[in-house]
Amino acid sequence: MKKICTIFALLFLLVPLAFGKQFYASDFERDTIGKFPQGWEIGFKGKGSPQVIQDPLNKSNKVFAHTDLGQDQARHDVGGNIAVVGEEGMTDYMVDYDIYFPTDFYMGIVFRFTDGESFYLLDRRQGSPTFDFWKRGGGAWTNFLSGVPYPAKPEEWFSFRIVIKGDTFDAYAKEKDDDTPFAEMKPLMTGKDASYKTGKFGLYGLVYVDNVIVGETEKDMFISVESSGKLTSTWGSIKAK
Repeated sequence: MKKICTIFALLFLLVPLAFGKQFYASDFERDTIGKFPQGWEIGFKGKGSPQVIQDPLNKSNKVFAHTDLGQDQARHDVGGNIAVVGEEGMTDYMVDYDIYFPTDFYMGIVFRFTDGESFYLLDRRQGSPTFDFWKRGGGAWTNFLSGVPYPAKPEEWFSFRIVIKGDTFDAYAKEKDDDTPFAEMKPLMTGKDASYKTGKFGLYGLVYVDNVIVGETEKDMFISVESSGKLTSTWGSIKAK
C-alpha cells in the first residue's frame, strides 16, 4: 500500500511538468475584420493601424496585418508601431507563427520585448533574402548573427518557430504546407546574446501573421477551438507543425 501511494505521489508531481504554460494562441477567426486583435497590445506607439484583415491568398481566412503603412514607414525606427502579446515576465518560451511578407523589405518579429529600446529582432533582409538577429538598445542596433539564407519570397505564407532559452535563440522555417514537425527539424539559425532576460513576443514592420502560439513547452503549441475553423485542435489533439 505504501508503494502504491508513493507511485501516485510521484505521478502527481511529474504530470504538471509535462506541460508548461500557454501564454497565447489564436488563428484570428474570432476577431473582427478591421479591428485590433484580442489579446494583443501596442508595445511601442507609432503610426499605422494594426488590424485583422482577409488573407490575401484566401478571402475566407482571417489574419493579422501588423500595419497599413508602406514598407518604408512601418518599422518602429522610422515611426511605426510594434504590436506585442504575452507576459512581461516570460523568460524561456517558444513561438509558432505563420508569416506573410507583402513586399521585399526589412521586416520580422521581436522577442523579449520590454519597451521600444529593449528587445531582440529576427529580421528578414531585403534582397536574396537572408535573415539576421539584432538587438535594440540605447537607440542603436547591434547585429549578432547575419546573412542566413532562406527563400522567403514576398506574397507567400511560411511557417516559423522561434525557441528562446537562456541566451540562445533558435529559429526554424519551412513552407506552410510542409507537415514536418518543428521538433524533428534542425534550426535554420542560432543566435546568442545575454542582454535581455524577459519580455513579450511581437511583430516588426510590414508583416502579416496567422496561427500564432506562444508557450513554454512543445505540448503547449496548439490552438483549441470550439467551432469549426481552419484549425480543429483540442486539448486531446496537440497541434504539431
